[in-house]
Amino acid sequence: MPEEITVKVPNKLAEFIDKLTEQGYFDSRNDFARCSMEIIAQLYGLAKTSKGGKSLLDILSDNGKVSGTSKDVKKVSTLPKGPSPTAIVVKAEALNVQEYDIIDLFTGGTFEYEDALHAKYTMELMKQAKAPLPKNQFIKLLEGLVAKGKLERREHSSKVIWKIIDRY
Repeated sequence: MPEEITVKVPNKLAEFIDKLTEQGYFDSRNDFARCSMEIIAQLYGLAKTSKGGKSLLDILSDNGKVSGTSKDVKKVSTLPKGPSPTAIVVKAEALNVQEYDIIDLFTGGTFEYEDALHAKYTMELMKQAKAPLPKNQFIKLLEGLVAKGKLERREHSSKVIWKIIDRY
């Protein structure tokens, strides 16, 4: 079941979000809020993106792009008092780490052949020194993502193809 989060933002920020939505950068205010939360979560090491056990902030630090690590960053301040904020409601799907790993395999593409997808999954987990799932369990995860509305299963020339419908 998806979680629902209500966020209050200043009217000026809500207007900016609306402008970006009108320009086609985001489908809606909720889409903007969800994308923003994902970026911050990835920055601090959300499991689906912390490749090799590192957050994006730690990777940037290792490459000299920022100073410090995720442990050095101070807590973000809360919304300042001011004009009445606008509420944005976001629903987040409950996906597990393995499902996020599978979704990440579609980066840069929409369709993947089943065998190629399993090979990419296996290679990615081996790079992280994690044991990949056997193909039958991997396919069960794919079918679970179909049930959650994230993937679609298709057949083409007797080969199974998986299409991503909703990345996050």
